[in-house]
Amino acid sequence: AMMSSTTTATPPRPSLASSEAVRVVESIPTEALGSIAKRLLRRLGDRSVRQLLTDDEARQASATLKVPAADLTALVEFVAYVFEQAAYQMQRPEQFEQHLLARHQVDKAKASVLRQVWEAEAASFVGRLRDRHVLGPKVLTDTTWTTHLCVATSDEPTKKKTTEATAIFQLHFEDDDDDEKDEHDQDDAAAA
Repeated sequence: AMMSSTTTATPPRPSLASSEAVRVVESIPTEALGSIAKRLLRRLGDRSVRQLLTDDEARQASATLKVPAADLTALVEFVAYVFEQAAYQMQRPEQFEQHLLARHQVDKAKASVLRQVWEAEAASFVGRLRDRHVLGPKVLTDTTWTTHLCVATSDEPTKKKTTEATAIFQLHFEDDDDDEKDEHDQDDAAAA
């Protein structure tokens, strides 16, 4: 009974630049954003970001929201990123909303809707993350990594130019049940 689990050191970043993802968030009607964000957050602890929506759901969401597939991908990755970041930082709903406004420059109405989703679903999501990190013998089966370099400048001469580099490593583990199974198989063979 091999059970797969994933350990993530830090949440993944959106594949498109944050400003591009925020542009997509801003283009989505507020009510629709709340609905899709809730659906994504409810699935986030159990599936990888790339599997949050099935192909059919992605096509339907793209048509309903009137956005191209690339924009839908940016939306999904951005929403997953901000919710995972909030969970890893244990942000309260007020902090989460302020982070969206200050760091990502999300519109106040959109930030409020995402805050409401976080407020309603945070405990369940954090619980799924905790359950996913159960102790026990594990075998590393795969690793993935991404790097992200963000260079931001400000139009205001008094603000500093900032550069941010991030590396994200995902380690994929499986339960190490093979040793116990092999021992039981050997015992059964010796008894026969």
